Parts: sequence; structure tokens; C-alpha cells
Amino acid sequence: MSIKKILVPLDGSSAATGVLDTALVVAKRFDAHIHALHVMQRPEDAAPYMFDRIPGNLKKSVTRELEIGEREKATEVRAGFESFCTKNNLAIVDKPKADSESASWHEEFGRTGEVLVKHGRLADVIATARPKVSKGTIRRSPVGENLEAVMLRAGRPVLIVPPKWKAKRVEHAAIGWNGSLEASRALAMTMPWLEQMNLVSIIVSTKRKDSGKSLQDYLGLHGIDSKIQLLDKKGDSVGESILNICDVNKVEFLVVGGFSHARARQLLFGGVTQHLLRHSNIITTMVH
Repeated sequence: MSIKKILVPLDGSSAATGVLDTALVVAKRFDAHIHALHVMQRPEDAAPYMFDRIPGNLKKSVTRELEIGEREKATEVRAGFESFCTKNNLAIVDKPKADSESASWHEEFGRTGEVLVKHGRLADVIATARPKVSKGTIRRSPVGENLEAVMLRAGRPVLIVPPKWKAKRVEHAAIGWNGSLEASRALAMTMPWLEQMNLVSIIVSTKRKDSGKSLQDYLGLHGIDSKIQLLDKKGDSVGESILNICDVNKVEFLVVGGFSHARARQLLFGGVTQHLLRHSNIITTMVH
């Protein structure tokens, strides 16, 4: 298994555009293909309830005008993407090859979350900017809704790039390990990265220390050097403790599983997940 296709949603924001720098580092590392995706919205998708209230004789006119605006925005975003590729000598191709980095552009009308999930299921990783969130608001924001859709339904790792991150080849990864199905999925889906790291830290609670040692043995079979870091909360939350360990040990790439709780949809952006989304300043890869 390797990383061969990276989905990068682009919406024209500086944050989304900045993700391309990190995606390019990944592409060069694995000779991978960057699939840039821009989703355009029709009024019935963007605001269905408001659209239904528009008189029938105006709907066609409103739809036509908004579609023109969406296509103009897509043209602008595409121009920025093509400029990025030219600047970085990244070939834009119709059919990518497996032995060199490349890129392609795709634009599509639809509901953003649904389109991202469709394309995400045929990618090895989905790269996105860390959302700007305040406590308790992410679920109500479009960014939060789309990130939730991808994390819960795409079945692929989501690589979250923090603000002001300087794209580089990372060499020290950490795995937040609790032995859950989600953590196991995260481990399996990021194995191509882990096998290339100089060092991997296993972050595990004291009560799961034996499970951490089993993981260490497993990684050893793959030729991966690792060390165990025990969580010591000392009044901090689990999320704070994880990030503290990463900071002290100069970890650059964090791998965590999502919630295994039955109410995952309600709890996804609470607890550890929300803390990491709000505060992680390193590349964080989440898998549900």
C-alpha cells in the first residue's frame, strides 16, 4: 500500500490554497497525484428552504444568475491552482501515472459534503485546512458540516493542515493509541507514512501500556522504530496531554482514530477531537 492520490478541496480561501503546499510535499514523497476539487452550488443545494420560497417564475432567473457567479468563482480558483502548479513545475494531467507526482482539476455542481465524500472514497488521503472554530460552533458551520461528512462517510484518512504550517517532509510521527477499531484503522491507513519516519512515538495511557507494547512489537515487524510515551494528564484533558507530548518530543505528524462511541455523530466535535481541531499546530491525521 502507498499514497497515490490526494484529494484537495479548494474553495478559493487562502487556507485551502495553503494546503496545496503540504499536498505537494506528500505527492513528492510518494510520487502521488493531487486531485484538486472545487464544488459549485446551485441555490437549491446551498439554501433549499429559501429557494423553495422564491416564486416559480423567478427560480430559473435566480438559478441562472447564481450559476454564472459560481462558474466565475470556479474559473478564478482554477487559475490560482494552475498558477501554483506552474510555479512548482507540477504537471497537470488527464491521466496520472504511478511513478511521478502530478495534478488534475475537477469542478462539479452539487452539495459540498456529498461531492467531497464521493471523491474522497477514491482517494488515499483527503487534505484540508484546520478549520477556524470557537467552542461549540463547528457543528453549525459549513466547514464543520463538510468535515464531519468526510470523516464519518468517506472512509479515508483526513490530513488536517494547521494555520501557518510551513510545508516540509516530516520525520517524527506519533500515534494516539487506545486499541480501538478507529485507532487500528488510522494505523493501517497511515502505515505508508510511518514506514518512512525516522521515529514513531506511541502515545498511550498507563492502563493500556501493555497494548502499547504490543503495538511497538507490531511496528517492529514493519521495520519501524518506535518508543512509548505514557499519557500523564495531571489535570489536563486528554487532548491537551497528547499535544503536550508532541510539543516536548518535537512530533510533526499526529495520527489519531475517531470516536468509537455509538453517538459518534453527536460527539464527533467534542472532547479530544475538538481540542485537536482547535489547537493542534502540527499535521494531524484523523480516521473514523
